[in-house]
Amino acid sequence: MNEVVRIHLGRQPFMIAVGAHQTLKTYLAAIHKQVGDQEVVDEVELRMAELLGERGVTGDKVILMADVDFLTHQLGEPAAFKDDSADALPSPAGDKPHKQLFRDTDNALIAGVAAGLASYFGIDVLLIRILFIVAVLSGGWGILIYIALWLLVPPATSPRDRLRMQGMSVTVESLKHLVERADVGATARRANRTLVPPINRLFVLTIKLLGVGFILGGLAVLFGLLAIVSYMALHSGQLFQDSLFPVGTTEHLLVNLSLGLAALVALFVVLVGLATYKRRWPIRSWLTGVFVGLFFIGLAGCIALTADVAPQVRDRYNAASKTVIRTVEPFQTVSVQNGSLDYRYDYANNYSVTFHYLDNPVIANIKTVVKNGTLEIDSSRFDGQKKCPMLCLFPRYNLTVTVRGPTLPQHTYPDNYLNDLPETPQPPIKPAQTPLPPN
Repeated sequence: MNEVVRIHLGRQPFMIAVGAHQTLKTYLAAIHKQVGDQEVVDEVELRMAELLGERGVTGDKVILMADVDFLTHQLGEPAAFKDDSADALPSPAGDKPHKQLFRDTDNALIAGVAAGLASYFGIDVLLIRILFIVAVLSGGWGILIYIALWLLVPPATSPRDRLRMQGMSVTVESLKHLVERADVGATARRANRTLVPPINRLFVLTIKLLGVGFILGGLAVLFGLLAIVSYMALHSGQLFQDSLFPVGTTEHLLVNLSLGLAALVALFVVLVGLATYKRRWPIRSWLTGVFVGLFFIGLAGCIALTADVAPQVRDRYNAASKTVIRTVEPFQTVSVQNGSLDYRYDYANNYSVTFHYLDNPVIANIKTVVKNGTLEIDSSRFDGQKKCPMLCLFPRYNLTVTVRGPTLPQHTYPDNYLNDLPETPQPPIKPAQTPLPPN
């Protein structure tokens, strides 16, 4: 049975046996006496908390003497370090250094992305910066990569992070070595530069404005989708007056899935805007995975439903399209007396005027009269705009007037029609006839 006390290592609470606590206090005091820097001692405590967590010793478990022996074995004995230690930093047995990617803010020009990559891959930072410049000049995609790394890669804010960035073991000796060799003078010179800080502030401001733009755009789409859903709820699930789409259960399910997918995309845009503004992802990774999974499930459902609904919508559209043919007397000239018509001419054996349209326009308001060999087409009384009590899928009747005859007549148009004349049709090519051989 051991008496225990509560302590804090690296701002984390632990329970420790009294004997182990005395040994740990002596070990930390020896480190402080040997190193003479409280920052190194604080980093050692953080490393101890990490090692205990890896060993399975959490806040509800007791640190025993065996755990303290494990810590001293991993971090090294402070008495073994001298002020004239060599540059090479040995790694204690069992502590395999693992290099991690950080942003090196101590050697940064903007955000430390290039310096961090150079430290991670062990190459000159100038080469990384040249590659970024080439990427920016080759279409601008280098800016997107830099911003993404700025958002996703954490900065090296402590000596322990800087050791991991260089692939060095986090030991008492390595921490002491890093603190002693900190380039304080160069850091001060970089902080006093007059050019880099304004550029950095301008870049940060641009990123924040971009994030605000994403947020406002995503919210605008979300409010628009909410307005559409409210409109459909007030009109019994109908979005347009035309009876083409949606009319059935499958169509309504497709509309609802499509609106849900659009809402997910808009929400993702808002999250990207928040991440760009705060420079960190605003929600947990598992929740992001749920959103991505729902998006792909909904996308697969929309594709399947579209393949089923599209032929039905096409058939309804074809059924809604109507054609009326008026037979007229022969003519040599066509006079279009209103410029609001979609007029065409085609060759045929008989003289006629064909009206092709949707819905039920008043075709009788379009006058077609032949006077003195001239076909007059007057649509001044025809209103091509539909009067819809709700939204229209097709706000116009899509009326097309096609005049047919065996010869190409002359045409006269109103002044407002001269900029949109129909193409001159070509006469049909008759197949060549092969003469029959004599009997």
